[in-house]
Amino acid sequence: MEELSVVKENIQAARNFFEKYTAVFLKQSDPKMAEVLALKREHSLQVSKISGVVATNLMLEEEDILLAEIIGLLHDVGRFEQFVQYQSFDDEQSENHAQLGVNILSEQTFFKNLPEVKKNLITQVLLNHNKESISLKEDKLIVTYSQILRDADKLDIWETCVKNLNRDGSFKLDAISHGLPAAGTVSDNIVKSIKSHKPAKRKDIESVNDYKLAVMSMVFDLNFRVSFQLLNEKQLIKKLYESMSKKDVVIDAYRELRLYIENKFIM
Repeated sequence: MEELSVVKENIQAARNFFEKYTAVFLKQSDPKMAEVLALKREHSLQVSKISGVVATNLMLEEEDILLAEIIGLLHDVGRFEQFVQYQSFDDEQSENHAQLGVNILSEQTFFKNLPEVKKNLITQVLLNHNKESISLKEDKLIVTYSQILRDADKLDIWETCVKNLNRDGSFKLDAISHGLPAAGTVSDNIVKSIKSHKPAKRKDIESVNDYKLAVMSMVFDLNFRVSFQLLNEKQLIKKLYESMSKKDVVIDAYRELRLYIENKFIM
């Protein structure tokens, strides 16, 4: 295990990189683009913070908590280049932002100076964070950090969605829902996923309503009790539901989600 002082030096170097790297992207001449990228920067900061909260709750050592925080900070570093190049956060319409982020980090001096074991851990966790699911057969540390990051990422995605809702249920920034049309019926496949207690698949999302339900369905991939506690404290799923028209299919889907969350507390 590394000396804590060395770990803290590595953490500071990573933070310095993040600040300098993102500052360049926030100087966009297009104010709308700058606003979207500022939102993504704030997301990264919040995921870092939440990762630390989850890791602390799991009673990890201080250096492990710091590592969880820095992984959270760096997890979306590929998003900035992705959005400038493609004007989209949709990986299927552009490129895998996790792989792009790993490529960017691999060129940075602070990352090259990390121990090989730590570089591999960070790389694998970042590559895992946007997969539909991860294999529990991977190295135990990779699985633990991946689960921490994936939970923290979801928690701030829910919060970001709720904070950026207009009164009519639309989002203040189209980039949040990938520019999907507001009109359209709710996808049967997404409803089936929810009833089966599985996260919805990206390919089934065709409208903003689909997107909201798909985002809500990510609850089926939460890993830790503390994550459910944080979710429930802010009533994020409920607030997303309240922004939707109350069709029977939406009401039924929400009821399934709510019962699942309540049962997690009982278990």
